Amino acid sequence: MNNVVAIIVTSMVLGGCVSDPTTVQPVVPVPSATGVYILNEGLWEQGNASLSYYNLESFQVYNDVFNAANGRPLGDVGNQITIRGGRAYIVVNNSDRIEIIDVSDNRSVGTINVGAGKSPRQLAFVNDSLALVTSLYDNSVLALNLKSMQAGQRIPVGTNPEGIAVTHGKAYVANSGFGAGTTVSVIDLASWQSIREITVPENPAAVLVSPDGFVCVVCAGSYGDFQNPDDDTPARLAVIDPTDDHLAASVLIGGHAFTMALDADGIGFVPTTDSVVTVDTRSRHVIGTFRKGSYYGVGVERVSGDVYLTDVKNYAQPGTVEVYSSTGLFRTSFTVGLVPGTLAFKRPS
Repeated sequence: MNNVVAIIVTSMVLGGCVSDPTTVQPVVPVPSATGVYILNEGLWEQGNASLSYYNLESFQVYNDVFNAANGRPLGDVGNQITIRGGRAYIVVNNSDRIEIIDVSDNRSVGTINVGAGKSPRQLAFVNDSLALVTSLYDNSVLALNLKSMQAGQRIPVGTNPEGIAVTHGKAYVANSGFGAGTTVSVIDLASWQSIREITVPENPAAVLVSPDGFVCVVCAGSYGDFQNPDDDTPARLAVIDPTDDHLAASVLIGGHAFTMALDADGIGFVPTTDSVVTVDTRSRHVIGTFRKGSYYGVGVERVSGDVYLTDVKNYAQPGTVEVYSSTGLFRTSFTVGLVPGTLAFKRPS
């Protein structure tokens, strides 16, 4: 399942819980220097993906802000949002495009169409003018020119790629194989070639780079069934050393997991089947359970350390976001759109 505030909100950090913010929908948000974008996936082939915004200065939440600012819906299945250089890049999976907005007013500055049936999943930046996006059905990574807003070179990788991250002049791509994959493709960015595949545990999904420079791959594990219960394998965190691309560690997480968020110290927060688990990516061991419950998405605000968890409810009603301190103290919760997934944190430029 792709990315992940410079002014600390003093009242949240020192005052514990804050009252639930008022939901306003749809309306253009009051501009703020700090805030949180929540990308709501919506339902497959319903065209009801949406974008919510939580203002960290007023504690106000605004829903459907892309539609409010641009007078049109976001598209079909919002898969990832990430911010760079004052712009937010939104991967709209089943619409085969990346929507780009200015985070000062949420207005569209362009759209990159990647081609029918490509099914873009996760995006990673090479630099300010170049990004890479995985193509689930095309078994490839596509280069995106962020200046011309065009999709360019196609680089073949493994089957059904999902997560991607860039470090040490290379891109690391999780080949999910729709649950059956066990490899990470390594792309050399100088030659634009896939130079090797690294064997990892089953069903690699998300890829992140830890603060100490290692590549962390969340491997969801496989699901057994009534006839083959032994086929159920638990989630693991694969840690790859990018200096020579060897698998440095495989950390047992348990349950099934598709995503992770890292804090500034390299502590990972991993939503699993029935709890959120914390793992130290430096010492490569599970610390414990952060919170019980089934959550879909997670994000960490790097300055305060606050943890944002998304709850999709029953997939038929608006979801919620719960906010906790790094020690598990409840801050607040608020209602967003349908199937809230990834989050992105806006900071002063």
